[in-house]
Amino acid sequence: MRFRTGLVVGAVAGYVVGRSLAERTTPERSSTVRAAMSRHPSSQRFAGLANKATVRGTQAIQRARASIQRRLVADVDDLSMN
Repeated sequence: MRFRTGLVVGAVAGYVVGRSLAERTTPERSSTVRAAMSRHPSSQRFAGLANKATVRGTQAIQRARASIQRRLVADVDDLSMN
């Protein structure tokens, strides 16, 4: 019972603190912070890794699709093996 009470109290406190912080931040400040974060070298490295993962994932999906399509095409060789 203590765990549930602590969970509820923590969730309510987090909601109240988050809401008050959201009301205090102005849109122009958040855009400048976002721009500064995007210029940081670590975020640029992360963006490069994410792009590379996207490209490799797309290539893997294309290879799998081509492989499946090759298996679905009825070749003479495939029919003779049955």
